Amino acid sequence: MLITHEILNGIMGERVSDDCIIYLSGPSSLDTPLEIMRSKSCICVNGSAGYLINNNIPVFLYVVCDGSFYENNKDLFYKYSAYAQHTFISEDVIKRANSTEAETLLNTCFLLKDICKSRGGIGRKIRYKIKTMTNKNLRIKCSAFRKVKTIAFSTDVTHGHFGSATVAFSALQIAISLKFERIIFSGLDLKGSCKRFYNEVNAQPTTLPADLSFILRSFSYVSSHYDGKIYNLSPQTAIPYDVIPFINTEEVACSTSY
Repeated sequence: MLITHEILNGIMGERVSDDCIIYLSGPSSLDTPLEIMRSKSCICVNGSAGYLINNNIPVFLYVVCDGSFYENNKDLFYKYSAYAQHTFISEDVIKRANSTEAETLLNTCFLLKDICKSRGGIGRKIRYKIKTMTNKNLRIKCSAFRKVKTIAFSTDVTHGHFGSATVAFSALQIAISLKFERIIFSGLDLKGSCKRFYNEVNAQPTTLPADLSFILRSFSYVSSHYDGKIYNLSPQTAIPYDVIPFINTEEVACSTSY
């Protein structure tokens, strides 16, 4: 399904709190108290949804941008998607689906289109520059050096999103678009081998360690160009706290629920 402003406004009206928790796959996610999760609008990704379902935590949004997760865990994807109020997927997920699956996905999930690619020549970079000049909701930073990847982010996902090698970054752009007062990451660890807290039947190797520098550049870019409140619950993160500040569970609990 296409993402329109009417759609976003409708989803905003379904929020249960002024802030949201983006529940990721890092081990520190398990340290976030369940009672806090129940009082917040929860955005979960990939396999992290299973833990919330097992603990009867409502899932506000389910986000999958890794086509390999969909391709290798289709039963889980459809189970988690059916449980969530809304599901957002990337173009990469559609590419991994057969024609019948793609039709179903496009009729039941919101499609996040890519605002740009991380690689490209001078012609593509000029087009990106024009795009940012004509759309205040998009930020795209291109380097004069071909080997340096382009980074970007969107404050309105009706225009698309930028993946940045982690679904956490896509979930952040959705949360920004929904105008949450505070956006709080749970499990944004990215340490060591970037292990997931859950077991996968068809586990896929993660590229997060190799992509860490690119991911950090992307989060830093948001931090320097977006004035909203973004926090990290993880006490063991690879993302510096001057990029995404630390917040404790007591501070998270002190907010308004509808």
